[in-house]
Amino acid sequence: MLWSFLAWKVLKLSLLISIILSLAFMLFQLLRIDKILFSLPLEETLPFLMLWTSYSLFYFMPTSMFISSSVVFFELKDSKKLHVMESFGIAPYLAYSRVFVRCMPIFISLMAISFMLREEDVSFMRRYLTYKYYMNVVYSVPEKTFFTLGDMTFYVSERNDNDVSDVFFKKGESLVIAKEAHLDSDAIVFTDGSILVKEGEKFYLTAFSQYRISLEKFSSLERQQGNLKRDQILNLVNTALSPLLMTFGFFISRVITDAAIKLYYLVGVLSILYQFFLIILKSLLWSFINFSSCSS
Repeated sequence: MLWSFLAWKVLKLSLLISIILSLAFMLFQLLRIDKILFSLPLEETLPFLMLWTSYSLFYFMPTSMFISSSVVFFELKDSKKLHVMESFGIAPYLAYSRVFVRCMPIFISLMAISFMLREEDVSFMRRYLTYKYYMNVVYSVPEKTFFTLGDMTFYVSERNDNDVSDVFFKKGESLVIAKEAHLDSDAIVFTDGSILVKEGEKFYLTAFSQYRISLEKFSSLERQQGNLKRDQILNLVNTALSPLLMTFGFFISRVITDAAIKLYYLVGVLSILYQFFLIILKSLLWSFINFSSCSS
């Protein structure tokens, strides 16, 4: 019962820390897409938020287990409970090994989840919501109003359902001016106008009788295979290191012998360094996968 209680304490604290880290990360990212999320129906945004939350909890779980292991065993040592165990012939390393064994199902679960949850899945759903938002903006922009979203600007002089006139449309370096346009289900069909495109340092102006822009081109609606491979490797590395991180947390709790504040500082710094390691690894994997694709 004692070992199960300690394992549950480590797991419970790990989950709490993972939730806090996930919320902090998500709130920071939410500032970039708040307009998109709050403008779309809940039935469209809820699956994305659930997937995003699940991935964040999974991603930060190894780091959280490192923090919780060090904190829980330091508290046991600081409260003299480890000394009581030693008086009954139970060495601290034996106590940790018993707790570690009971955490094995968590490590196996994380490994299984690493094959199901990938950052590219979250990015894909975010791009889909962006695409839906672009469609809503294009279909609802009021008359005689310049509406800007990111690098897209849209203006219509008059609107009659899905038919608009005197249209101004800018996306990135492309500018379209047309007498009329029809808002299709997933595209804008311009009539009698001209398009100005910048390539390098030069501008090219071309007249057209009809020009169609698909809204899908503004947000890729395909999962990038290179990203999926990168995320899969990163997930496996992160989850494979979780037992080592938990063990490392235990050894740190043994090394720190005085004030708990030193433990918190050390664990905090090491956790940040570990996140930097994951970021660097992610960048290196992306470069390697791109290089391999170009070579083949």
